[in-house]
Amino acid sequence: MKKKSILTMLLAIVLVFSLVGCGGNGGDTPSGEEKATLTVVNWKDYGSDDPDFIAAFEEEYNCKIVNLYMSSEEDLLTKLRTSSPGELDVCLPNCTILTTAINEGLLMEVDVSKLKNFDSLFERFQTQEDIWKDGKLYAVPFVWGSTAIAYNTDIIKEPPASMNSLFDPQYKGQIAFRDDYNDAVMAAAIVTGQDPNNPTDLNKIKAKLLEQKSLNRTYWKTGDEFSKLFAGNQIAIGMMWSGQAATMKQEGQPIAFVVPEDGAIGWVDNWGIVSGTENADLAHAFIDWMISKDFQYNWASTGGPAPVNQEAAEAIDPEYAISAAMDEESLNRLYFMEYRSDEVKRAWNELWTEVKATN
Repeated sequence: MKKKSILTMLLAIVLVFSLVGCGGNGGDTPSGEEKATLTVVNWKDYGSDDPDFIAAFEEEYNCKIVNLYMSSEEDLLTKLRTSSPGELDVCLPNCTILTTAINEGLLMEVDVSKLKNFDSLFERFQTQEDIWKDGKLYAVPFVWGSTAIAYNTDIIKEPPASMNSLFDPQYKGQIAFRDDYNDAVMAAAIVTGQDPNNPTDLNKIKAKLLEQKSLNRTYWKTGDEFSKLFAGNQIAIGMMWSGQAATMKQEGQPIAFVVPEDGAIGWVDNWGIVSGTENADLAHAFIDWMISKDFQYNWASTGGPAPVNQEAAEAIDPEYAISAAMDEESLNRLYFMEYRSDEVKRAWNELWTEVKATN
């Protein structure tokens, strides 16, 4: 999801970080030595690769940031499992793989004393169960958001009240459904009245997804794909991320986003420090910058996901928060994704593959 420049914010907070983490002018690298390289595994256009942020952080810590992109959570898990010690430094797992990554020793313990902004996070994120193990912290919440319904306000005048709108025959040929087995199964579970994290009748879910396929204009994988379809008037409604919809609205597209009354999919992305890193102090400084009030406020208010930093969230214009589904009412309607065992992930993936392969 593309984000606007955050140069103004970055210039304002450089001095704040001069005495934090590794300290200014060097990070883990003493003056005169070769600059440390911090390798970050993240989604493309997701904060850490903003050129203005990179320039400010590299200047402050006398280092170099290299972003590697993941195509899915499973791709990230594979990267963590196959990388050499010290090859990767920081990564962004969500709940679907976080527990596995921790249990396999792929992430090192995070030192909370090196994160001056951790106490500014909402309590619900500080105490998020899957980031802790045996009283030790292994990941730090970064942003949260929802996967729900985006629609063209020139075509659809009233906000869709149900996830069933993505399965509604009146929109046949105008729907864009996400090509992701987790989102597909969870959405169908909501529509069929099942627990989205623990559905018991996968046959009913498969039947519902096959029904939806006959109405679908296309499946999409990236935010750019959805945006181009929308801008080209090829779709009127679809499954979409809250942050992407907010960005598209700011770009002038006639789009609105809603978390329907029967619920939608919620997610939290978390920063983790990769075991074997040689840049632990620099990694802590990076994470602390990412969860700071200024970074989170500026990113969220220019189309980014919802902030986990409470001070940042409270500074956002209430009307904008509602339009971007960052408000408390939307939050309370979400079914946040939970850890999936390998067996469950295989079953869901096979189901979705069969749906897409069916003519």
